[in-house]
Amino acid sequence: MRTQETTLCRDCRRRADRQADQLPCPRCGRPGYLRQDTGWCGHCSRVRQSKQPPRACAGCGQVRPHAGLGLCSACWQRHPDRPFIAGDNLTARLTEPPPWLGDLIAQLAARYSVGRACTMISSLGRLLEDEHLNHPQALLERARRPGRSMGSLARLLENYFTEHGLALPVDQAARLAEGRRRRRIDATPAPLRPAVESFAAFLLRSRERARRAGTLPRSDTTIDAVLSTVRDLARFLNNERGKQDWALADVHDIDAFLAVLPKGRARRLTIVRQFFRFAKAHKIVLVAPTGGLSAKAPKGFTGQTLTLSQQRVLFRRWTTDPAVHPHEALLGILALLHGASSNEVRHLQITAIDSAARTIRLGQRPHPVPMDPVSWTILQRCLTHRETQRTDNPHVMVTKGTKAGHAPASTAYVSHVLDPCDISPRMLRSTRLVDLVNMMDPKLVAAAFGMDAESAMIYLADRIDPGRLPDAIA
Repeated sequence: MRTQETTLCRDCRRRADRQADQLPCPRCGRPGYLRQDTGWCGHCSRVRQSKQPPRACAGCGQVRPHAGLGLCSACWQRHPDRPFIAGDNLTARLTEPPPWLGDLIAQLAARYSVGRACTMISSLGRLLEDEHLNHPQALLERARRPGRSMGSLARLLENYFTEHGLALPVDQAARLAEGRRRRRIDATPAPLRPAVESFAAFLLRSRERARRAGTLPRSDTTIDAVLSTVRDLARFLNNERGKQDWALADVHDIDAFLAVLPKGRARRLTIVRQFFRFAKAHKIVLVAPTGGLSAKAPKGFTGQTLTLSQQRVLFRRWTTDPAVHPHEALLGILALLHGASSNEVRHLQITAIDSAARTIRLGQRPHPVPMDPVSWTILQRCLTHRETQRTDNPHVMVTKGTKAGHAPASTAYVSHVLDPCDISPRMLRSTRLVDLVNMMDPKLVAAAFGMDAESAMIYLADRIDPGRLPDAIA
């Protein structure tokens, strides 16, 4: 207070003066500054957008508020022109729209649902409107998502740009393989990890040399299997044997490690020998502890096969049960009757089907495979299922994850197709090969399947030709 006569401070006096100027609003009854043109307070005088009254929808006929084109919200969300309208709006917002944008939007509208296509167009618009370069290769790199999946938008852009020669494919497979190798190396105990990491680098350098020399380089799957075995060996030495140095491993440790999985002894011994040759060459160990070990195994076929009654049950399931998925029936029948592998069925394409001759081409087989009526019917059922997915994928077996691209179904998907039957495609193929090799000339079977003659001979193990037995025994 500056004087004795004042009872209010400056702020309270100003607040009191403002409240004295406010009058009750005739419309809402609250105090406020009345406007001269309306006689109401500012909140009531503000012009608001009036809601459109509900009208009959041009699609479903129900009286609802309209969202666009005379349609209610539900019908507008399903309208097939929505992706094209979103594409036109995106083109209008861009200063220099790329020439391929219209064709890409048409492809999006043809391959995806209306809602999914509009979502991807919105994501594409955010990439095109940012400050970065809109070159196809740069746009493809920015569209990739971190992690194991690059994202549906990045897969679509990769397929479109590579098909039209606008960009190179991304290194997604190499990045995933690098992540798998890193996880296997990190799972190795810390004292033994540096040698495993050097061994992984050695495998990659060897693959690059093989590529330059034109020989057979190791695939990512082979390198993953090698590193998995070395990781398991390191864990065994650290946990079971209490050894934290590769130089302390002896032949008894290796023999005990191989005894953990008797069926994989030969394969694991080969990998362990390869690792210790590398370790010896790089002075990690002085002597390789694999000397004197062997993995003798029968050279004949030792896998599982199906009995005749089991084959009949599966045949009736795949030919008469309409509830069976078309992919299961196709893989099962081709493996049971034609000895097809899961890899051959996975890579079967539409162009490999000859409708006039009723034949298909499986894998690397030198001759077309004739289809019997049952197999042809199941193949047509699978093609009908493929048409319902509205896909441009050239493969017969198309899944939800591959219908928008051109890649075959994943190995993991095909390996689980026959899970309802509790069998594997390898068991069906082995059953057919055993029957054919023991009833026919193995060389003819090898020629028909595109196999080596030695590969077909293993199915003759423990078989005795009745014609070679003496008459008394026969």
